[in-house]
Amino acid sequence: MIDLTKPRKSYRLVPEGDALRIMGHATRKCLGQSFSLVSWNMYKARKSGWLEDLNALAAQADFILLQEAVLHGDKPHAFHLASGFEWIMGQNFSYHAKDITSGVKTGSRIASLTSRMIRSRDREPFINLPKTILATEYDISNSAGHLLLLNIHAINIVSSRKFSRQIDQLAALMDKHQGPVVLAGDFNTWNPRRRSILARAVAQYSLVRAPVAAPQWRHFNQVLDHVFYRGLKLKSAAALLSIRSSDHIPLRVEFERE
Repeated sequence: MIDLTKPRKSYRLVPEGDALRIMGHATRKCLGQSFSLVSWNMYKARKSGWLEDLNALAAQADFILLQEAVLHGDKPHAFHLASGFEWIMGQNFSYHAKDITSGVKTGSRIASLTSRMIRSRDREPFINLPKTILATEYDISNSAGHLLLLNIHAINIVSSRKFSRQIDQLAALMDKHQGPVVLAGDFNTWNPRRRSILARAVAQYSLVRAPVAAPQWRHFNQVLDHVFYRGLKLKSAAALLSIRSSDHIPLRVEFERE
């Protein structure tokens, strides 16, 4: 468990060259006509029951996008090896007192073609750490091109200008991509200005928001988690309210290839 009340000297950025970790093995060569995706901020595995919940989520998804994911030590957890997923983690920082790293993590039942982690240009106060985006690409046999998955944990407790700078980094990743896109994660959209900045950016790249939300009292009933998409047909979208091992509710969406 990572204690964020510790002073910031307890945290250390993972060097860029060591940030990406690939664990486990994808067990499918291709996806069917439809596929499902779950996005979940897992609260650094602080609450009991997180592993059982993650197993349950994996059983009903082809892609899993995690924010505030953790990795304990250099060796992958047994779950990574037995889940049937390829897991790519963008390790953002490590916690000195324990051999733990935290960041964004994307799991897929098919192997990725490319992967890249991008840190925000600005840092959050107190802990003095950036936030991250993990970009991965997949061949889903779509006539329009490869699928780009963008998994984001947006920067928090900073000005709208700094939030906008990270959203600009998302835009740069989408700028030259011609195929389908899914953008999901914890956007920390807790005020109208942030929501407006995000809405303009996704509209510019023709992304549509999946109609699902899970406001929670701990976040003053603000909607922080979103799923956006383009080049796919939305079949269903739901908040998985039975999952309680985090301060965020997972969002599950099902898409059909166009």
